[in-house]
Amino acid sequence: MGTEPPGDRPTDAASDTDEAAVERAVRHALFSYCRGIDRLDGELISAAYHAGAVDDHGDAFRGPVEAYVPWVLGVLRDRFSATMHSLSNIRVERDGDVARVESHVLASHVVATTGALRVLGARYVDRFEHRPGAGWRIAHRQLVPEWQFECSGSVTVLPPGCAPSARDRSDPSYV
Repeated sequence: MGTEPPGDRPTDAASDTDEAAVERAVRHALFSYCRGIDRLDGELISAAYHAGAVDDHGDAFRGPVEAYVPWVLGVLRDRFSATMHSLSNIRVERDGDVARVESHVLASHVVATTGALRVLGARYVDRFEHRPGAGWRIAHRQLVPEWQFECSGSVTVLPPGCAPSARDRSDPSYV
């Protein structure tokens, strides 16, 4: 972090390696979170956070991760027949044992009652912390919505002849 433009920051092999390892650990947690959300796997979701972390999804939910996980799993099970969360533009700014992380997320949801496709464009604004024995995990997350649209009609969740997906550990990705 600092005020120098990115191209003007001093680098050396040791700090580059360290920064790369931090980014890998952060990305691993982010992608595991998305997989957990889409597979309804509470263990994967929880593993992205430190115990006692705070998740802020606005008025819908704001509180500790221990309450967030059962809440979000219930919402996803009750409202949607399928979801797919994709991340991009992941920016990690590290300062010691804290990293400010911003990620763009496209969250696609098939509405269970109508079959409509609802897509949310948003950002996760996270504070990651490195803690002994736990590594780099989310200590605070804020969801920042940018836009949403819904396509009415019926979305085909499973094209004919394809292996079926599952929103649990029977999904092919767990094999």
